[in-house]
Amino acid sequence: MRVIDLENINHAMQNETHFVLRCEEVFHDKISSAAASILTERRKKPIVALTGPSGSGKTTTAMRLQEYLENLGVKVCLLSMDNFFLPQDQRPPEATDWESPYCVNIDLLIDTIHQLNEGKEVQVPWYDFLTGNTGGYRTMQGDRDAIIIAEGIHMLNPLIFDRLRNEATGIYVAPRTRIITNDDKIVRPDQLRVARRLIRDYNNRGHSLRQTVERARSVNRGEVNYIAPFKGNADIHIDTFHDYEPCILAKYLNEIPQFREELTDDFLAEHDLTDLMKVVHGVPSLQTTYVPKNSLIREFVGGSSYSY
Repeated sequence: MRVIDLENINHAMQNETHFVLRCEEVFHDKISSAAASILTERRKKPIVALTGPSGSGKTTTAMRLQEYLENLGVKVCLLSMDNFFLPQDQRPPEATDWESPYCVNIDLLIDTIHQLNEGKEVQVPWYDFLTGNTGGYRTMQGDRDAIIIAEGIHMLNPLIFDRLRNEATGIYVAPRTRIITNDDKIVRPDQLRVARRLIRDYNNRGHSLRQTVERARSVNRGEVNYIAPFKGNADIHIDTFHDYEPCILAKYLNEIPQFREELTDDFLAEHDLTDLMKVVHGVPSLQTTYVPKNSLIREFVGGSSYSY
């Protein structure tokens, strides 16, 4: 587990443009390394099963991999597991919450992956979260020489991965770096992911800051039960933490009008986020405009060149 000191972040921020671009180069190298591993195994394993907990940046990582491979002339079919959710009235009793793998139409997901790998044209569903039903379908053309990337929180769960294991490279994506505060407290990756979701869910999903924090308990429970136990199925691990990240999160959190009103000291203490806020208040806000449009961080703060 990598560790970074808050003092190092503040020192690097003396030249914030250089700091940002250097961090982005580090992440680009991780994408390049993952792509090289995928291509080395592509004849035996043409499928990529990419997972990570909520707020990990798995969607952008999958899109960055797709972009990198396509720039090398490789055809890529990208699927999101979220579009394979069962309509709410068709879910089995085991689907007790949204974090459960039993919410997914696993048979359809596996069949779609295999048909694409066989070069067939398929109808890929898209899920309408407002109605709780499949909203429609879009056509996707497969290719026997394509890499099929399927991303979602359960892609390494044995219910899915055991049916792909011999033909898939597993990738686990999450921030793994821990931050040491000035008073020697540790900010864990799961706390950082809450900060990412606070901004994203406020700006894009209409959630209040308190709603996002309170929902984190259910999200974390799902991670413990359904995601983290199966990290061992991953061939590749990607740390999605960017060292300048606390500074851009500080900028966007401080711009939310209700930030200090909703996230009081007592509320933060109740939800084990006091040390996270020490980081937010202990770094300068990032002002540079040179955060790339394809940066993983833009999945959470906005301005991305990708559509989510």
